[in-house]
Amino acid sequence: MEDDRLLDNIHQIQQRINNTQKMINNSVDVDETTRINLKLDKLKYQFLYLEARRRKAKAKATTNIIFGDEDTFLKQPSRAEKHW
Repeated sequence: MEDDRLLDNIHQIQQRINNTQKMINNSVDVDETTRINLKLDKLKYQFLYLEARRRKAKAKATTNIIFGDEDTFLKQPSRAEKHW
């Protein structure tokens, strides 16, 4: 349960970093507090990521987007497809 919470926190911080980085890239003038908050978020992300690796935390639920029955990406090609 704590591993799931840790992974959720990592995901939230990662989204916040991405959003802040996009805002900085699209802005002409960025205040210093935004840059400092971005650095703090990156440090938090790094710390939590290393903690998750130390714990060998894994998400309990996988999505059907990647491992669904209709996913053709993971299927092996047929002999005819291998020829081409």
